[in-house]
Amino acid sequence: MSLHIPFIDPVSIDIWVTIMSRWLIEASRWMADADEDLRVAQALLASMHYAASCFHSQQAGEKAVKACLYALGVEAKGHSISALLRVLGEVTGRSFEDLIDDAKILDKHYSPPRYPNLHPGINVPAHELYTRRDAEVCLSSAQKILDYMRGLLRELGAT
Repeated sequence: MSLHIPFIDPVSIDIWVTIMSRWLIEASRWMADADEDLRVAQALLASMHYAASCFHSQQAGEKAVKACLYALGVEAKGHSISALLRVLGEVTGRSFEDLIDDAKILDKHYSPPRYPNLHPGINVPAHELYTRRDAEVCLSSAQKILDYMRGLLRELGAT
């Protein structure tokens, strides 16, 4: 006895599986890069490069959320983690309120650690404006987001 599903062509199923497999591969690539950015942020914190550590923490959080979006077949653009979480919430029907404060912390560190002109009226390089505490807070926020997204990827069967 075979199962017959009306209106679904076996070729269409094969195409769908191929497309979703590509999305899952892409999700895996993004999560691997998120993990690498987190390791880099930790190394930069340890070597007292606090501004760069904050930036890589932001990158880790952004890439982890994008990994989950890719796993769901959504290619999201932009660098705001809080905005990406809103998109993820719309797609999944979940609330990510527990992560929004961490996302907002990291959102502040996409450009300012790298560009002195984003600190007008201050006569020091951008990297001198960052402290160990800044880097620790960013790293903690990124770790929380990565842990959550890793769990979501497992739920989605993407790991």
